[in-house]
Amino acid sequence: MTIAKYCCYLPILLMSYTAIAGENTDPQKELNRKNTIRLVMNRIKNEHYAPKTVNDQFSQRIWQQYLKVIDANKNTLLQEDVDALRKYETLIDDQLTSQSLEYFNAAYTIQANRLAELQVLYRTLLARPVNFSKKETVAPTRTMASFPKNEKERAEIWRKSMKYEVLKKMLDIQRQDSTKSDVETEAAARKAVLANMDGLFKTLLSTTAADDRFAAFLNTVAMEMDPHTSFMAPIDASLRESMMTHRYFGLGMELTAQDGDVVIKRVLPGGTADLSGLLHADDRILELSDDNGKMINVAGMSITEASRLIRGPLNSIVKMRVRKASGEVKQVEVKRGEIKEDANAARSAVVVEGTKKIGYIQLSEFYLDAKNINGVRCARDVAMEVLKLKEQGVNGMVIDLRGNPGGSLDEVVAMTGLFVKSGPVVLGKGRDKIESYTINNNGETLYDGPLAVMVDESSASASEIFSAAIQDYKRGIVVGSPTSYGKGTMQVTYPMGKLGDSARGIANINYGSMALTIKKFYRINGTTTQLGGVVPDVIFPSKKIYAKIRERDFESAMPADTIPAARFQPYTNTALLQQTIRQANEKIARDSNYQQLRYHVEWLHSQENQPINLEKGLFRKQLQESHQHELAIDSALTLSPDHQLSMQGTADDKLPAEKRARYQDWLKACARDRQLAETVQMLTGMAKN
Repeated sequence: MTIAKYCCYLPILLMSYTAIAGENTDPQKELNRKNTIRLVMNRIKNEHYAPKTVNDQFSQRIWQQYLKVIDANKNTLLQEDVDALRKYETLIDDQLTSQSLEYFNAAYTIQANRLAELQVLYRTLLARPVNFSKKETVAPTRTMASFPKNEKERAEIWRKSMKYEVLKKMLDIQRQDSTKSDVETEAAARKAVLANMDGLFKTLLSTTAADDRFAAFLNTVAMEMDPHTSFMAPIDASLRESMMTHRYFGLGMELTAQDGDVVIKRVLPGGTADLSGLLHADDRILELSDDNGKMINVAGMSITEASRLIRGPLNSIVKMRVRKASGEVKQVEVKRGEIKEDANAARSAVVVEGTKKIGYIQLSEFYLDAKNINGVRCARDVAMEVLKLKEQGVNGMVIDLRGNPGGSLDEVVAMTGLFVKSGPVVLGKGRDKIESYTINNNGETLYDGPLAVMVDESSASASEIFSAAIQDYKRGIVVGSPTSYGKGTMQVTYPMGKLGDSARGIANINYGSMALTIKKFYRINGTTTQLGGVVPDVIFPSKKIYAKIRERDFESAMPADTIPAARFQPYTNTALLQQTIRQANEKIARDSNYQQLRYHVEWLHSQENQPINLEKGLFRKQLQESHQHELAIDSALTLSPDHQLSMQGTADDKLPAEKRARYQDWLKACARDRQLAETVQMLTGMAKN
């Protein structure tokens, strides 16, 4: 049984009227969709840990959430459209029970009509020069705004939006060629934005539009149960499988959707995105290049479509425009590479600090090849790295789980047993019983010395189980961001469909698959990581403190509760541990680098909802100011060249050249990591005592 990765799939925002006319009147298509609704609702009712009652209140929540999916920025539908759909506000529950498609079809048709109007509108706006002399502003987002009252109000929203897009493109063009006049640049920028919009609408009008919209609707229903219960259409399930096995040509990124944007959820270690240093978790992708190199606006694009654009031939180039957390917009080019199974494998190094050596192990995922008895297992790989470090005579050890989204329950229990002698690791509560998952190592650990575990906001699920167990046993120090992700639930994935009969010419039918939450997890002290996550013993100020990326930021997140504690015996000789924790927190509070980090993070947060200037000079100044604060944050988290860590590799000298180059790049990145340096100093102090 595995703890599934967190996955959020919110597909395409806009659909075409012609697609509806063709597909929604197809009797077989209608029957397949009704069967899919029936299967999804039955799975939820019979197997979800705590299915919510499907009543009028549930219907109202679906109605509200689906509006966010189809028009997150409130610039497509008019208020009259919302009013027309309001009659379904308390009827969706009944239609799910009876497998009616009435609401889905009604919402789809209304949106398609608006799409046709918007296509005419943006082309009209971009057909004439844009006036930048007028001092006006545009809101960075309209998620909290009202829907436009009429077409005139919506046209004004789009006028400013297109002006903003042209202004951004102008600055990009002039950065590349400062000799061009404003008139030439404006014309070139309008042409480029028009091409982007046409590319976007071509995607929105694709033949898969209706299926994507239906998947989005069912996923909205599933995720109302909890953020990790989800529906995946057949094509999405196939894509997810290929990403999970890491055998495809791409950049090595896990994508999610937030408020209609395509967002990088995680950059996979060893992928070309990681090695480039240009892309990071929480970057919002604005544009992607298609097969011909033309930039396509991805606003409202499904994760499936965005992933298709990112994947491509080996060593080909992907161009993309991304918005960083600071608001700065960058265009980057990254070469596609093969995403290999070993890219996420555990790896280690030795940090030399004076006369002491500290071992460092990074684990990006609790992986397990469940289909192959001789396949990869992260606990076994970590054990091998521990043995390498012990051979080097290390005086302490760091396990880095930052960015680790979780994985196999069996593997996290086995890995805990490398450092803890015996006892329970985590408690699991299903519908009818509580289970204890216990260490099975015959009371023999692999390493008993000073230990630290590093976590951040993206450390989830199995990462939280491991760090919580180390903390509860008082076996080591947990260091990192104010809290980890806060996922205390377990999922399994079920395929849905039925077998055909080839002899009779009846094809198999694939209705997709469902990830279902079937258990909640609890720390061995009876508390939960759900919502609150793991609070580290030593807390580093975080640049993501205000980012809405944790479990608690989802309205449908399951509540936190407690159960009776398990019987376990914490380590008793903890005086040095507590002293180290106290001194480290006092040191961080005084550290000028972290004080600067807090200041710049607060400044950027204060600017998040500030209007964006649409006058060229003021706009450039606004971007430059944000960029300076973002650079200051990166500087605060990075060691200067003369203070970098002394790293010694542990990788096999016989590694192929490509893998050795990746490993050396990783060592260089580790050497610059201020938080790792702080953690190493904690363990060095413990080793001296």
